[in-house]
Amino acid sequence: MTSRERIIAAIEFTGPDRCPIHHYTFPGAIWRHGRELLDLADRYPDDFANQAVRDNANGPLADDEASEDIVEYTDGWGTVWRRMRAYTAGEVIRPAIPDWDSWLTYEFPPLPPASHFEQFAAQVAEQHPEQFVYASAGGFFQLMQHMRGPDNYFMDLAEDNDGVHELADRMMDRNVYHIERYVEAGVDAIILGEDWGAQHTLLIHPDMWRRFFKPRYRRMFEVARDAGVHVWFHSDGWILDIIDDLIEVGVSVLNPQHACMGTEAVGERVNGRILVRTDIDRQWVMPYGTPEDVRGAVKEAIQAFGTSGGGCMLHGEIGPEVPLANIEALYSAFYEFGHYPLNWL
Repeated sequence: MTSRERIIAAIEFTGPDRCPIHHYTFPGAIWRHGRELLDLADRYPDDFANQAVRDNANGPLADDEASEDIVEYTDGWGTVWRRMRAYTAGEVIRPAIPDWDSWLTYEFPPLPPASHFEQFAAQVAEQHPEQFVYASAGGFFQLMQHMRGPDNYFMDLAEDNDGVHELADRMMDRNVYHIERYVEAGVDAIILGEDWGAQHTLLIHPDMWRRFFKPRYRRMFEVARDAGVHVWFHSDGWILDIIDDLIEVGVSVLNPQHACMGTEAVGERVNGRILVRTDIDRQWVMPYGTPEDVRGAVKEAIQAFGTSGGGCMLHGEIGPEVPLANIEALYSAFYEFGHYPLNWL
C-alpha cells in the first residue's frame, strides 16, 4: 500500500496493511536530542514523509542561541505572545482585541490570494497518489480565545454578547472560504486544531458548546464532507462529552488526548465509527515512564481503536522532556504492533 492508500483505508475502515503512523516533535525536543532524534525518525519513517519532524528541526539545528531565552512576538492576527524560544507557542500577554471598542476598527489579515491555492493545487498533484495531503481550515475557538484573551473570551461566552457572535461568524466565513479553496485544490482532508478540554472536564458546559459552536462547526465541515473530503479534528484535554457531537457534524479523524479520559473509555465511545490519531500519554508515560511502559501504552491504544479493520493512526507527541530511549520504544512499537492482523492480541 502507498501511505495515502493506507491512511484512507484506516479512515474508511476498509482494511489497511498496518496502522498508519504520524510523527510530531516539538522544537524543544530537537534542541535536547539533536540529530539523534532525526535519525530515529528516519529509521522508523511515518506516512507523511516525516514532514512535521523536518519542519520543526530547522530552527533548533540552525540557531545556537540558548533555547531557554524568553522572547515576545506578535502573531499574524495582532496578538502578542511570550514564550521560551523555540519550545512552544507560549502564552498570550496582549490580545489583539482587548475590548469591543477595538473590535470596531479591527482589520482581519488578508485572505490568501488565488495564487496561493493554485500553488497548493500543484503541490497536491505532485504528492498524489502516494501521499495523503491535508490543509488547515484556519482557526476557530482557540484562535478567538487568543484574539480576545482567555478571561475576556470566556466572559463573552457567558454573557452571550453580540460581539462574540459577530467574531465567530466572521471566523466561520473565513474558514468556509479556506475549506472551499482547499477542496478545489484536491486535498484528502481539512484539519482544525482546537484545545477544548481541561484535565477532567470540557472548558465550557457541553450545552453551551452545542448551542454556540456545534452549528458553526457543522457549517464549516459540511463543505468538506459534501465534496468527499475528510475532516480531521484535534483537541487537547477532556472532550468525552462531545465526541458523539463531533462525529455527528462530520469529523472522521479525531486526535484526542485519550489518556486523560481513559483510553478504553474513548475506544468504547468512538466504537469503530471514526479514526483516532493516538496521543500516547505525554503527561506521564512518555516523559517519565520506562520503554516498556511506552510499548504497553501503544498496545493499549491499538487494542482500543484499531481492531475494526482500521480506525487507528499511531502518533505520540515528542516534547523536550521525553528521553531518547522512550522515543525509540514508541517508534519501534508502532511498527512491531501496528501490522495487521494483530497476532499479538
